[in-house]
Amino acid sequence: MTTNDYDRVRLGIEAMTAYISGNDLMLNYMAERRRSDGNLDQVADGATALCALLLRQMSRMTGKSEQEILQEIARGLNRTEQRDR
Repeated sequence: MTTNDYDRVRLGIEAMTAYISGNDLMLNYMAERRRSDGNLDQVADGATALCALLLRQMSRMTGKSEQEILQEIARGLNRTEQRDR
C-alpha cells in the first residue's frame, strides 16, 4: 500500500506512462494492478497525486492560481466538446 506522497506520485507516473504508451499496454498494466492489488484504488490515488503535483507546478510557473488553471482547463474542454458535436 502506498503511504507517502513520493510513492503515490510514482504510481501515478507509472499509470500515466502506461496510458500514453498505448491501449494494449494500459490494459495489461491495469489488469496486472488489479491482480496484484485486488482493486484500482491505489492507481486512482496515484493519478490524483500526480495531477495535484502538476497543477501546483503549473501554478508556480504561470503565476496563476490553481483554481484559475482548473477553470481554464474546464473551459478548454467545453470548447473542444462543443466543437466536436
